Parts: sequence; C-alpha cells; structure tokens
Amino acid sequence: MSKQAWLLRPYPNEIKRLDEFKSNHFVAIGWPNTGNLSGKSREDIKSLLSGEPYNYNGLTLGNAYATVDIFVNRMKEGDYLLIPDGDDIYFAVIDSGYLFDPSVDYPHQRQVKNFTASHLRSELSKQLRSSLKVHRTTADLSKHYDEIKAIAEGRPFDSCAADVAVSYPLRPNYVVNFTIPQNITKIEAKRLSMYLESLFFQND
Repeated sequence: MSKQAWLLRPYPNEIKRLDEFKSNHFVAIGWPNTGNLSGKSREDIKSLLSGEPYNYNGLTLGNAYATVDIFVNRMKEGDYLLIPDGDDIYFAVIDSGYLFDPSVDYPHQRQVKNFTASHLRSELSKQLRSSLKVHRTTADLSKHYDEIKAIAEGRPFDSCAADVAVSYPLRPNYVVNFTIPQNITKIEAKRLSMYLESLFFQND
C-alpha cells in the first residue's frame, strides 16, 4: 500500500476552523451545496460543481473538483495531513473514511487523530516549503511522506537521507539502477556526470 500525505488548508468557505479542528479531532472542506458525495466519482463531482449554484468553469472548476475529489475519494485512513496556518504548521493522521454532516456549512469531513502542536514553517525542508505554495485547499504531498511522518512523530529528519531511485536504460535489455539524494544540487549532478563519464573499460 502506497504511503500518502496531503496538504489541507483549514479554511472551509474561507473561514478559519483550525481551533475547531484541533478541539474536535476532525478536518473539513466547504462546498455545502453539493450534497453527500459518498460514492461520487471525480467526474460526478466535476459535474456537480459546474452546475447550480456554483457554475464553475475553466481553472476555477479544475481546482475545485480536484480538491474535493482528493478529500472525498483519494484520502484514506492512516494518511498524514499537513495543515498550514501562516508560519505555523500542524500535522494529523486521518482516522476515518469520508463523512457528511449536512447541519454545517463545512459538511465534507474526516475524523483525525494525533493532532500535533505547531511547528514553524522554517523547520521544513526547502523542497517541502516549495510544495506548500500550491493555491489549493488540498494537494498531494506524498513525495514528502518521510519528512512529514518524521516531523509529525517528533523525530529529526535529514533531507539528505531521503533517496530517489533512478533507472536508466543504458542498452536494450539493460537498465542501470541507482539512488541519488532527493535534494541533489546542480554541482553534485555535474560531479556525478563526470564520474560516470570516466567509467569505461575499453576504447570506443
């Protein structure tokens, strides 16, 4: 099973609900006029948001239905959430499937557990901070899963230890596999290229 982590901004309907989320161990998004989205596909959600009363189209529609689809269909129990509030960053673990509460204007909900005390944005790696620049309520942060899990559990995280597996088809039926640090620099990449260029055992 893949390891997943998600961005969730705590402002359903542009109202800050962070304190309520922390106190009652849940998270939520807005769009109350869609009704219960249990069993609704990505295309179903797109159709609902393009119709009354939202009438979204273009980029607005794309961002909205992608956001709602992540929350309803793609998140799962055990996934990590990163919840930013200005310079403060919180973490939690999803503890339920999708829930619908029609009594409030942020009806699409999930229970969470292990809501952490705040961390400073500056404590995050440069790569993770960059990923938080996305202007959506939800986004996939799974490529930062190891860092998010470590910080959420109160463990130190060395971004250099996060390796990326690389496969290169050198010849037909021959693939070279190696790992590089996730935060490899341009200078390091050039050094690696020079090293690989030196590896030959016969004349051309």
